[in-house]
Amino acid sequence: MTGFTRSAAAGLLLALLGTAPACAHAFLVKSDPAVGSVLNAAPKMLVLSYTEDLEVPFCFVTVTDSMGMNDAAGRPQPVPGHPNEMQVPLSIQMAGKITVAWHALSTDTHKTQGSFSFTVGQI
Repeated sequence: MTGFTRSAAAGLLLALLGTAPACAHAFLVKSDPAVGSVLNAAPKMLVLSYTEDLEVPFCFVTVTDSMGMNDAAGRPQPVPGHPNEMQVPLSIQMAGKITVAWHALSTDTHKTQGSFSFTVGQI
């Protein structure tokens, strides 16, 4: 095999491998309230935005205050027109650190999870 033929074969192999589907995961890219934010008043809704589209019926979000009380007022719901987002109604009853733990399932069936917190100054 000549040098040119080897280079052409290697280039073709790399091109074919480059067209393989990517194995993506739904990672959190933004939240409202924002990660680490300090709010003057308790929010009524939590919105989570991800890098991939979600299977929201199979996603879970737990929202707890500093006493361990559940502050989510319902299950995650899709955000109309935004398949990579989910929203959770909130019922925060006390000021302080609010912790959000999430488990996401992307439409390509990959699971991810994480947590973050924000602080509410007043109710």
